Amino acid sequence: MPFADVTLYLPRRSVLTFEMQITDNSDMHEDAPANTQKHSLDMLVGLAVRNARAQAGMTLAELSAKSGISTPMISKIERGQVSASLSTLNALASAMNVPIINFFAETVEINEVTLVKAGEGVTVRRAGSTYGHSYKQLGHVSNDSQDLESYLITLEAPVTGTPIFQHSGVELMHFIEGELSYRIGDEVYDLTAGDTLSFDASVPHGPVHINSARARFLTVISRPR
Repeated sequence: MPFADVTLYLPRRSVLTFEMQITDNSDMHEDAPANTQKHSLDMLVGLAVRNARAQAGMTLAELSAKSGISTPMISKIERGQVSASLSTLNALASAMNVPIINFFAETVEINEVTLVKAGEGVTVRRAGSTYGHSYKQLGHVSNDSQDLESYLITLEAPVTGTPIFQHSGVELMHFIEGELSYRIGDEVYDLTAGDTLSFDASVPHGPVHINSARARFLTVISRPR
């Protein structure tokens, strides 16, 4: 709501060349990081498979019988000694009734985290500030495809004018205090504490009238980058 932006394949080589590569220490050093990263990934996936099997209460033999994957292969996967194919991992996941994505959870790097403690937050000035809106930004996080922003917004009567907001993305508003009439498109919603409103933010929206001395709500906006 606070936005007003309307509108290995290796080529065949001779034995001599191959022997020269084996004795070339620089090539070996260049390959080391990639091999280390690959082994680390195999270990993380293997550990996830072993943990899932333990939670399912299954032995290696039981998982082998149910998945069709041999016991030695499952053991190697759990110890990170082999790189399992997606079809193999899918068979194991199905046998244990878990999503295959669970096996890769520990391989995902957390790039950005925002924490705002109770009573904190940054007071900011947005388009609605001229209409009596008080904004306190609670968080902002983004990745390659989207931005997520959250605000604690306070409106105090009387409000001058009826601002109309329109921007890309989707928006969620959760009312904490007071009573407020809020328009989305041609519809007006009478909202009280505990109500939650979710909508396409490209549709014109904005407050119509404060029906109490003060209204407070949390708004979360997700917009594509």
